Amino acid sequence: MRNRIIDDLPRAVGDSTALPPVRREHFLVYVMGPYRTFDVDALLPADADAETDVPSFATWNETSGAYAEDEVLRLLQETRDCLRDRGFNAFLAIDVGISLDEMDAATQSIAFTRASNVTVFVAPQVGDNLGVGIEIGSVLEDVLSSGGMQGPAADATPPERTRRMMVVAEPSVRSAMLGAVHARWDASVRTFTDATDCCRLCAQFCTHIQNEERYGSLDTLD
Repeated sequence: MRNRIIDDLPRAVGDSTALPPVRREHFLVYVMGPYRTFDVDALLPADADAETDVPSFATWNETSGAYAEDEVLRLLQETRDCLRDRGFNAFLAIDVGISLDEMDAATQSIAFTRASNVTVFVAPQVGDNLGVGIEIGSVLEDVLSSGGMQGPAADATPPERTRRMMVVAEPSVRSAMLGAVHARWDASVRTFTDATDCCRLCAQFCTHIQNEERYGSLDTLD
């Protein structure tokens, strides 16, 4: 999967848009974020059930939610582009262009996390219930299981693997899962105020992991 992502990002695949090359093409950063299941119905095969075939970890509320769906996508894209401007090979799931006929959304998230040097979950305030547990929880549990990473890092201990993951959330986000991310999995949790601050925190985390690979206790993935 690492080679597929690295090869596919610089060119258009399916309905995705090609991303420009970056200096550190082998330092993959998977940027995740919340979405609404009923908004991906059009992308599912005719015989698929959005309630069971696609993970849902966000409940939008038009009154209490601070973002519309397109605004969340724009925030994720801005975070990705900002990280790429800094040389990191950041990507969203839609950039890789794997169809749901080939691999369902939850399996894609796990595969992308296994293949990436860093995984970042961006959690803006989208409504009453973030419900982050289904997807980020499944990803973290997979990382903790055997074979949760690719390359030399596959033999790493669980704490070493979860050190590559961070959740960055707005101050207004309240979820028991956010506490569990740190308490159960010992992954990093940070708070951002705007898109610029979100990118700054993500870039700092990526730089930290990159330094740990070069000079510290983390193995490289290639």
